[in-house]
Amino acid sequence: MSRKIAALAMAGLLGSFGTAQAADFEPERELGLIVSGVVDQWAGIQFIDGPEAGFGPPGATTDETVFVNGGEGLLSLPAGDNLSIQSDFKYEYNENALDTAETGDVLGPEYMFQGAFHLSWRDPSSGLFGFFGGIGEANVGELDTVGRFIGGEGQIYMGNLTFYAQGGYVDFEAQDTVGFGVATLEDGAFARGVIRWFPTADSRLQLEGTYIHVDYTAAVPNVGDMEAFTVKARYDFTLGGMPILGDVPLYFAYRGIFRDNCLETAVSSTDTDDHTIMVGTSYSFSGDRLTVDRQGATLDTPDFYHSCSASNQTSG
Repeated sequence: MSRKIAALAMAGLLGSFGTAQAADFEPERELGLIVSGVVDQWAGIQFIDGPEAGFGPPGATTDETVFVNGGEGLLSLPAGDNLSIQSDFKYEYNENALDTAETGDVLGPEYMFQGAFHLSWRDPSSGLFGFFGGIGEANVGELDTVGRFIGGEGQIYMGNLTFYAQGGYVDFEAQDTVGFGVATLEDGAFARGVIRWFPTADSRLQLEGTYIHVDYTAAVPNVGDMEAFTVKARYDFTLGGMPILGDVPLYFAYRGIFRDNCLETAVSSTDTDDHTIMVGTSYSFSGDRLTVDRQGATLDTPDFYHSCSASNQTSG
């Protein structure tokens, strides 16, 4: 819990710094909704702090360093002067995922993906409110788990700052139980907050935090619930004048996930953390980053499968 408090405090301090630095910043542009899209692709290294007590033979450890990669695509279509429909799709792949828990090594989703649709009303000069819903799936060895989610969201625009909040309900369903002797996640609630600061129209610093609280299925006795907190930091910029490639949009990012009561069993529970460093590219269509943020593809969804996966065992 102390790690969560520290992470929240740091995010608050950084957010206050961004607010203090915000000045009047509104480039000349027509304020209307636009057709726009964003395509992200990244690769990274994940450092896993495994369970304090968990699976495997005596002396086994789940502390690992693994390679991961992922991507995301957003598409926004105007449905009127202020209404818009947006889709988003993301995936992640972990090349070190294992099929069983007996070795005591990292057990996590070999892959995960999720997609969602958003319906929103927006005034590009002030803010947005709307609703979203989606579905995703994670594969952990022989266990496939589907998750469904719905929620509400809103944004406030203040100069070169965007404040973004989401909250809602998530439900997990295991498709194939393979007898690990652990409970699977069932349903719960989530909340997410994001601050985006645009030093220029084509650069961005983003800080965010997501909290999720999910119950375990009652099929295994003496199990309760799981909670996880995710913190992210990301900086987007453009590397100009590259030979052949020209201007290249890049970003560096960090993701930390802190879980309580993950790997829950009838006799014990464990906590798991991991930290991921990422480098990626992000291409925006129909405008610079600030224009797309205020008038186009500005919405996305939390990483639900990073709570504990839906099988309550995860590396990512």
